[in-house]
Amino acid sequence: MSDVVPAPVRGILEDGAFCHVATLTPTGPHVTPMVFATAGGRVWVTTSRDSVKARAWRRDRRVAGLVRLEDRSAAFTGTVTTFDLLDAESWGRSLANSPLLAVAGLRFTQKNARFFAGYAMDAHQVPLAWTPPGRVFAEIRLERSAIVERDRDTSAWGAWGDTVEGTERFRAVRSGESPLSVLPEPIRDRLGTSGGGALALETRHGPVVLPVRWTLDGGGMYAVAPSETFELAEASREPAVALQVDRPSWWRARAMMGAMVRGTGEVAVVPRLASGGGSATRIARLAGIEPSDATLVRIRARSVVWWSGWSSGTVSLA
Repeated sequence: MSDVVPAPVRGILEDGAFCHVATLTPTGPHVTPMVFATAGGRVWVTTSRDSVKARAWRRDRRVAGLVRLEDRSAAFTGTVTTFDLLDAESWGRSLANSPLLAVAGLRFTQKNARFFAGYAMDAHQVPLAWTPPGRVFAEIRLERSAIVERDRDTSAWGAWGDTVEGTERFRAVRSGESPLSVLPEPIRDRLGTSGGGALALETRHGPVVLPVRWTLDGGGMYAVAPSETFELAEASREPAVALQVDRPSWWRARAMMGAMVRGTGEVAVVPRLASGGGSATRIARLAGIEPSDATLVRIRARSVVWWSGWSSGTVSLA
């Protein structure tokens, strides 16, 4: 990668296995894990030509990403450019960038060789959209980046936020079914009731993806992180959000499963609450975050997208 990308960020991007890529759609953020590679100071991904992401990129090129590596994460935002052999409008830029595209394609193949081996084993089941003829190659140019270590912001490059707004009063969802209750039982059982996740937030500057801990409590679903992490996004008190939770496979797409809960978030800075602090403290502890420095987002879910191998589905919620 280029020296334009800070060395600590470059190290995580080169060694991380998945990039949680977020884009903006007319109904809010959309975030899913993608295999990726780095070349020329940029992040490279591939997606189905007719995917939600590919369609959204035609309207809004702003994207965000998050790559985890053990207890460290690299968050970034930037813009995306697609290269599609079946799109005549992209032929000119493909030709102009052919040397870099060749390097990026080689690095993508080398970095993700284990997944190509998995595709080979499952060749008779792989849908056309997952094969090269059905996909587009995409370049993400990084505009700002940050390192979050042990869920705390440790260093940032570029113009990130430095404050977090929150409601004064918090009320937990005591009854009802959680958003994950609509998932197929095998996926619901594998995901459990808490864990690490990627939270995409819609901000005035575009999408931002942050590493969070998530938990279910009563009929509610919550994303929790230290306030220092949430400051990066500088989101509103009720931003459109998408929380992605999954159980990845390190080499076989057929074994991957996960879910994305989309809707509106209600941001609460636990130590600043005028009421509901007891419930918020309990939820932060359930998620594994120290309440004295925690911000949580209660997710008012509108829909749940799930995937398991080649299968996927969307459930709309009342």
